[in-house]
Amino acid sequence: MGGINEKAAARAGLAAVILPARNRKDYEEIPEAARNALRFLWAERVEDVMEAALEPAREPSPAAAA
Repeated sequence: MGGINEKAAARAGLAAVILPARNRKDYEEIPEAARNALRFLWAERVEDVMEAALEPAREPSPAAAA
C-alpha cells in the first residue's frame, strides 16, 4: 500500500482514509504512526466510498428557513 504517507495525510489534515477492502491484508505494512493517527475505512463497493465520504444532508436552520 505504497501510497499511504502519514506525513502527507497529517499535512492535509486528514483523519481518515478510504481504501479498497482487498488491501486490508496489507494493513500491517502501513507504518505504525499512520495506523495510530488515521482511521481506515475499507470499501467493498463504490457505495461504501460515497457513504463514508459524503456528509449526511443537514436540516436547514430556522434562520435560513425564514
